[in-house]
Amino acid sequence: MNQVSPYAFARMAAQGDLRPVESGLHQLRRGQWIICRSNFGLELAEVLSEPTSGAELHWDPILYQSSSAQWVRDATDQDHWLWGKIQSLNQNAIPECQRFLDDQELNDTLLDISSSIDGKSVAFEFLGTASEHTGRHLEKLTEIYQAFVKDSEIYKQLEHGCGPGCGTTASCGSKADGKSGCLSCSVASRCKKH
Repeated sequence: MNQVSPYAFARMAAQGDLRPVESGLHQLRRGQWIICRSNFGLELAEVLSEPTSGAELHWDPILYQSSSAQWVRDATDQDHWLWGKIQSLNQNAIPECQRFLDDQELNDTLLDISSSIDGKSVAFEFLGTASEHTGRHLEKLTEIYQAFVKDSEIYKQLEHGCGPGCGTTASCGSKADGKSGCLSCSVASRCKKH
């Protein structure tokens, strides 16, 4: 097996799955919140184990590569604020997506929508196993979800920022703590740098 860098296990906030997160030279700690990159996209995650040497990992290399994530940076208060806003937005999108399923005369019930913290990836959770007919409409369902969230202020800020000086204390910013600058729009640009 190829040399694997140190890793720790973390629970991904979006779908609750447990993944090994490669930390590179960064030291991860149990209970720490991080932003990591997985095959789902940028995710908020909580570290659940102390770091372990990659040499101790006894997984198939292909399975490890597809299920692992890479540390991008430590999570901030702004990330948690943003995650709460995204969760609320996802809940608000459920009726719109369910309406599409009903219009297509599909009997599946949409329970939840999960997305990456940057909004680029989405997953739908249904009551029971989704029918094959619904499976054929997932691409359109994703388009409906993306159109719904694209009109929200939070996603406009994620994509375009809030104006001149975006990401600094001099910009319009959503100063939840009275000290920091932009809370939401600076998050995406910080992750893009890594």
